Amino acid sequence: MGEAYEALMVQMRELDVIGQISGLLGWDQEVMMPPKAAAMRAEQLAWLSKEGHTRMTAPEVGELISAAESEVNGSEVEQGNIRIIRDSYDKATKKPTEFVEEKARHTSKSIVSWTEAREKNDFSIFRDDLAKMIDMSRQLAGYLGYEDNPYDALLDLYESGLCVAKLDPLFQGLRDSSVPLIKAVSELENKPDCSWVHKHPWPKASQEAFSQAISEAIGFDFQAGRRDESTHPFCGGSNPDDVRWTTRYDEKEPFGAIYGTMHETGHALYEQGRPRDLDFQPAGEANGLGVHESQSRLWENQVGRSLAFCEWSFPMWQEYFPANFEGVTPEMLWQAANQVEASLIRVEADEATYNLHVMIRYEIEKKLINGELEVDDLPDAWDDMYEEFLGVRSPTRTEGVLQDIHWSFGAFGYFPTYTLGNLYSAQLLQAAEKDIGSIDEQVRRGDFTPLLDWMRTHVHARGSILEPSDHIEEATGEQPKPDAFVAYLADKINALYGV
Repeated sequence: MGEAYEALMVQMRELDVIGQISGLLGWDQEVMMPPKAAAMRAEQLAWLSKEGHTRMTAPEVGELISAAESEVNGSEVEQGNIRIIRDSYDKATKKPTEFVEEKARHTSKSIVSWTEAREKNDFSIFRDDLAKMIDMSRQLAGYLGYEDNPYDALLDLYESGLCVAKLDPLFQGLRDSSVPLIKAVSELENKPDCSWVHKHPWPKASQEAFSQAISEAIGFDFQAGRRDESTHPFCGGSNPDDVRWTTRYDEKEPFGAIYGTMHETGHALYEQGRPRDLDFQPAGEANGLGVHESQSRLWENQVGRSLAFCEWSFPMWQEYFPANFEGVTPEMLWQAANQVEASLIRVEADEATYNLHVMIRYEIEKKLINGELEVDDLPDAWDDMYEEFLGVRSPTRTEGVLQDIHWSFGAFGYFPTYTLGNLYSAQLLQAAEKDIGSIDEQVRRGDFTPLLDWMRTHVHARGSILEPSDHIEEATGEQPKPDAFVAYLADKINALYGV
């Protein structure tokens, strides 16, 4: 380890602490902050962004990176750190400090207006802030640069190397494989009766207690984190000792809360499992959004929506919701948790239709960033695409274009990582099963430790040392591909519906 590398790590430590503080302020804004604090919070977050950007783009940092690149002795951690820092520095130096500061300030304001617009079902409240955020995202793409498509510059922020040329054929292939399954299910005359779900209300207090119990059972350490409620579920916090996740509750049905809990717990387990010997180092961070979503989607779907999990958790469902479960069997719970139907809400969609929700957002984002769609036309364009892809149309803006928080903080390019997460999770689960045996058998007896330990070793503890695609190859023996997910989905639909 050379002198320049050590000096660079001191700089990165301070930048990491700034990021941790920003993370806590962002969590507080979503969960605890009083409404009148919004303007001052925007200034706080803007200052932190400016300070972080100024430090990252200092000439001294560039000189240290160049010196460290010639020093690195072959350690994979050092190589990973240098690779990530170089990429971050090159991107940061392309963005004016004033732009970074203003974007952070506007993000804070935009989240507040989105929250109000969503609550009041009034797109006009969010319209101007969204228009500015779209414009700033177009500017950002211009600053970062791209070869073929402005949207590529934004996609690369969330998954290294991701671009339209890769995603277009991937999404088309997934659409071609999933639409026939969805159509076959929709044409069935005899489907499982899931009406029992709507016979009785699902008390919020019981959902909260059940969410806590499920998260703890699959491995979340509440001495190093907490659960809260927010408008849109998310996982945040500052470091592996302070991981904070949220969900939301609806007394008309329980699955949004419970599977939101399992999704965010999956993210949170990843954060708690990061390598502690790499604290404050870029290589110790989680490895891109696709890998992060693989952990959330794995616990939510491959584990949480399995028949084995429904059988194990069934006594808990009965304990927390006795009136709702009179005459209900574990198989009925499994069928209801996996009901395949065209729906409006992405986070509550079944596994067969979920990727179509992502594709809609991907197509819309491409048009927005390329200037082919303007903000005033967005709500109707959203509804039109839902009708085209899923055959449904939203009766409200809240259930339509306002349902996701992502655009309020400028996360254009994020949504495709959910689909990558689906693909990665199926591939990782397949590899894990080869090593640890039948995961269904383990889940059926409530033993989540073997699977979590495997993920800790092969995913969490590896941080960002490798590029995401190389990380998946190291863990599974193959570069990422959709085969495992396509096979998993076909098998599941066959088990549920016999098609």
